[in-house]
Amino acid sequence: MTVRRRLALVYAVGVAATVALVAVVVWWQMALALRSGLDEALATKADAVATSLENNGQVGLQETNTSSGSFFVQLRSPAGAVVDATANAPAGVTAASGEATLGGRRYLVRVATAADGTTIVVGADLAGVDATLRSLEGFLLAAGTAAGAISTLAGWYLSGRALLPLRRLARDAARIGPAGLSSRLSRPPQADEVAQLADTLNAMLDRIDELVARQRRFVATASHELRTPLSALRVELDLADDPASTREELLEAIHAAQGQAVRLTELSSSLLGLASVAADGRSLAISEFGVDALAEGVARSVRVLAREHGVEVRVRTDASTVASDRVRLELALGNVVRNAIVHGGSGGVVEVDCRTVPAEPVPLLRAEVSDRGPGFGLADPAALFEPFARGATRASGSGLGLATVAEAIGALHGTAGASGRPGGGATVWFTVPAAA
Repeated sequence: MTVRRRLALVYAVGVAATVALVAVVVWWQMALALRSGLDEALATKADAVATSLENNGQVGLQETNTSSGSFFVQLRSPAGAVVDATANAPAGVTAASGEATLGGRRYLVRVATAADGTTIVVGADLAGVDATLRSLEGFLLAAGTAAGAISTLAGWYLSGRALLPLRRLARDAARIGPAGLSSRLSRPPQADEVAQLADTLNAMLDRIDELVARQRRFVATASHELRTPLSALRVELDLADDPASTREELLEAIHAAQGQAVRLTELSSSLLGLASVAADGRSLAISEFGVDALAEGVARSVRVLAREHGVEVRVRTDASTVASDRVRLELALGNVVRNAIVHGGSGGVVEVDCRTVPAEPVPLLRAEVSDRGPGFGLADPAALFEPFARGATRASGSGLGLATVAEAIGALHGTAGASGRPGGGATVWFTVPAAA
């Protein structure tokens, strides 16, 4: 069932229930009013009979009391014997107030006692009241049926009007394809829930457009990065395959080809690492480990690289314990430290500071790596975390190291950043929740 039909049905049922409730209340109030009015008329009639008996001093009914129309009157002695009655008094009537069925007809009876002890029984046929209520029932049923039909049509129309902006949004969304992600949904002029939905969907389209653009840039840049060493490798192999090449030229071509092969291996490994640490890569493997063990382990893994560049790695940490994905954290911290060693300048110092800091709802593990090199040379260091991005003063490398850091930290619901140091150098940091 469509939303429009459901809304129209709910509206019609709601109106029908309301009309039915009002009809019941009206019928009940009318019945009470008719019964109350008839009961008051019977009381008035009984009082009139009692007054007549008292004024005339007679036991029987006077002529004025026998012309009772729809009422009947019966007099009983103090002993309970019937003394007199109107001609229309039904047989079997008793001296009891309330509703009674006599001779197949329903009567309302009221009993009063005269001053001389005579019991006055006054009653009226309820056929008139029943006829009035039946007429009212017919009117209410007809009115309710008409109201139900009108409410159904009104609900169908109103639901169609209410859903019209949604149909427009659906039509606009259906026209947006992979080649037209720059298009946006038209926003209704009124500031209502549909406008909020349009804004939310447009914001989502902005994110999708940006994601697709980044993916295309990544594919284009990765293709370029791979094509360059492959083209150079092919040239060197063609040169080595040339019979006219000398031994020296052949050895030089083989060495160049080996260098290009190494570059391809490093680039493919970086790409695989970037894919594996992303949130949609391998699943998280949460374990508990010490912050000092994490930092010292990374420092040991880069010892050879630091010696080659003449860089001293200094580690400051605490003895706290965290629960996180150790492989991702080691890869992220290791990439940041290697980047600082390679680009921090020969003979410098790389400072690694890892510790937990208080935060809500859980503490954070904060890792900060600083070097004393030339810095990034960028107005926006955050751009370094994009794939294949390189700082103006750090042009070497694949440009995937800090991008891998960003993906690994993002998979752990953390944040990463970079900034220049006063007096020269750079600082790269990241924070992740210290508890799963």
